Amino acid sequence: MTGHESIVAMRLNGFAPKNVWVHVLNAEPEYFPSTHPSLNAQNGLHASIDITPKDKGAIDFRCLTGLLIHLSGSNENRVLSVLKQIERVKPAGVIISLPDRVIFPAELINEREAA
Repeated sequence: MTGHESIVAMRLNGFAPKNVWVHVLNAEPEYFPSTHPSLNAQNGLHASIDITPKDKGAIDFRCLTGLLIHLSGSNENRVLSVLKQIERVKPAGVIISLPDRVIFPAELINEREAA
C-alpha cells in the first residue's frame, strides 16, 4: 500500500481530506517524483492510495475512517476484496468504479440483499 502516509500525517495534524481515491492496481507502478501517491495532496492533487498485487492479506485502512472513498480497479474480485476491508473502518461512503460500471453505496447494498 502506497500513499496512506500523507493521509495519516494529515489526520495526526488535525486535518483530513473529504475524499480519498483508492486504486487497486494490476501491476507494480513506476512512480516519478511528482506522481507518487504520498505526494499527491501536497502537490494539489487528490489524496490517493495505491494497492498493488504485492499487498496481500489484511491492509490497515484506519486512515480512511469517516472519509468518502472512490475505489477503482479493473479486477472486480480484487476491488470487492479491498472494499470489504475498507468497510471495516467505517468510511463515510464508498463509490466503486469498475471498467463496465460504477456502483454507488445504495446499489451495492441492494445487490447484497438480493444475493
